Parts: sequence; C-alpha cells; structure tokens
Amino acid sequence: MTAEILEALIQVRRAPPAGLDRARAGAQRLLREPLVHFFVAGLVLFAAYEHHRAAADLYRIEITPERVGQLVAGYRAEFGEAPSRRRLDELVDHYVDEEVLYREGLARKLDRDDEIVRRRIVQKMQFLQQDLAAPAEPSEAELVAYYQRHRAEYAAPATVSFSHVYFADGAGGPQAGRRRAQAVLAGLSEAIERAPERGDSFPDLYDYSGFGQDAARRLFGDSELSRSLFTAPTGRWAGPFRSSYGWHLVRVQSVAPAAVPPFEAVRPQVRDALLAERQEVANRRSFAALKGRFTVVRGAALRP
Repeated sequence: MTAEILEALIQVRRAPPAGLDRARAGAQRLLREPLVHFFVAGLVLFAAYEHHRAAADLYRIEITPERVGQLVAGYRAEFGEAPSRRRLDELVDHYVDEEVLYREGLARKLDRDDEIVRRRIVQKMQFLQQDLAAPAEPSEAELVAYYQRHRAEYAAPATVSFSHVYFADGAGGPQAGRRRAQAVLAGLSEAIERAPERGDSFPDLYDYSGFGQDAARRLFGDSELSRSLFTAPTGRWAGPFRSSYGWHLVRVQSVAPAAVPPFEAVRPQVRDALLAERQEVANRRSFAALKGRFTVVRGAALRP
C-alpha cells in the first residue's frame, strides 16, 4: 500500500498536462482508502509512543550494581579505602541528585549551543581517543638511532662557578655604583677569591656553582652581567658589569662548556621520548580515521 501511494504521488508529479487529471483522480482514490488512513494513524501513534518512551526513560533513574561499583571505585581511588555503608548511601544520593539536574537540563535542551558543554565533550573525546594502543617497545638499535638524530636535545648547557661583589647606584646617580666598583676593583688581587663585604648588600647569594645561562638571565635579567659570566677571564676579578640590580665585580672560578652526554647516560630519557613520539603518531592516525567518517562541507565564503 505504501508503494502504491508513492507511485501515485510520483505519477502526479510526472504526469503530462493531458493526463494530469487522471493522475490526480487516482491519488484522491488512494487517499480515501481506509487502509491509507490506518497506515497514517499508525505512523502517528508510533511516533507518539517513541516520544513517550524516550521521555519516560529520561525520568527513570536506575541505580544498577555497575553504577554502585563505579561509585565505590571512584571513592577508593580518591581515599584509598572502600566507603562505609552510610557513606555509600550518601554517594548514591548525591549521584541521584546530580542525575536529576542533568536529565532535567537535557529535557530543557540546556546542552544545545553551550560553548562550555561543547568544550567539555571535546576534551572527553580527546581523552578517549588518545593512547588507544601503546607503541611497541623500541629495540636498542632504534634507541641509538633516535639519540643520534636528537643529540642536541640532550646537550648539557654550559655552566659557570663564580663569586661577585655588588654595588648599587643609590642617590649618587646611575654611574655612582660603577665608579665605586672600579675603585674597589683596583684593590682586588687574584689571591682574593671572594669579597662581598667590599660592596653593598645583595638580595641573593654572592657565590654560585654550576650556574647556567638560563639561571643567569632569570636572576640578573638579559643584561651585560648575564652575558659576560661565560666570557669573563678565569681566576681573576673583572668588571664592573651592569645587571638589572646595579653593578658587579665578578671572579669566575671555572666554566664547564656545553657537552652532549653519552647514550648510556640518557638512555631512559631517549626511550621515553621515542615512545612519546610514536604514541603521538598513533594518536594522529587514530583521529584521522575517526575524522574520515565525517563529511565536511565548506561554504563558498570559507573556501581558500
């Protein structure tokens, strides 16, 4: 009967002007058939039933053993022990309260066009989509090859060990500290390894060991001092050098140049980096497969 109705409607649409009246008459006869009325009524009742069933399911909260197990597992993971009977009842009641609000929110379609909800769903999907399969353990040859390709990333930076004397400019102007530092420098011999008392009070240390370039910039700013620490002569006083604090005289004890450690010394880090790289590749492939299930239609204004 459904096929006959569709065929009649098609004939009405395709009929030439001469046969249009006959096609319309055939369609009208079909529409007067009791079976057609029964068919349409059935569709309406089925749609109403499905809507009612969905609404009924939305307002029916079932506390399954699986759900209770999830609540217990979550509590155990947070507190290291299973909840007491009273605490478990409280957890179930809290879950029911949240589920009531959640489902009522769905019924009111509060999840539609909500950027926060959208972002949260995206984050959960990213979590579920990533690390679906752990990459295979790399061989020793693969680790060595990866280390050779990324040697620069494992290089230990140059470091310097030094002492300094600090001079603030104070009320004497921007060069007052420099002039005092020059006067003190004239009286510092190579035999004097440290002399903080000849300058002003400094808010940090006076002696540093294994001090890297990044640490120098963090403490003294991108200044003449932070740059000169690694070029100043070793074993004698030099300066004055300007920093973000003021002026400094520096005596460098030693400088350790940048060096790449041998593979054996950084093997654990190399393995972690290689596995992380392979996991990232696997995650991108997994997402590409997921994305391939979708069709993206771009508007004319968005095309490159």
